[in-house]
Amino acid sequence: MTAPELAVWAADCAERALSHVSADDPRAVAALLATRAWADGSGSAGASQDAAFEAQSAARDAQESGHAASATACRAAAHAAASVGDPALAREAARLTAEVFSLHSAPCERQPAVEAERRRQWLALPAALRPSVFGDEEPPEPGAATCAL
Repeated sequence: MTAPELAVWAADCAERALSHVSADDPRAVAALLATRAWADGSGSAGASQDAAFEAQSAARDAQESGHAASATACRAAAHAAASVGDPALAREAARLTAEVFSLHSAPCERQPAVEAERRRQWLALPAALRPSVFGDEEPPEPGAATCAL
């Protein structure tokens, strides 16, 4: 997998985070569009990095408004966009995406929600890249939520 493919994977993760919390700040969405444009050759790394800064501003605004999950989703978008210059930031975008699922779940659903997202991320990567992103351990199948009605 090349750096563009990794950046698109990170953008896919961040897009899921934004969708999960209905965070539609145009600055975060623009960061994902800029990432994909860079990956397909129609955009520049500079434009993607500029969009990353704007998405980070969106995250700050959401945090200051008391919307922690939305702020984290915007940070995931910022990291995805910044990953065009530093592929290690793609891993951080994925980690932040899993954090969104934790923040936006009932306490009894947090662990299974995070496990399901990490497993989905792992499955979306080609086998050759999985160790560089996830280490030597395959994320487990998610457990069941322990909510009692």
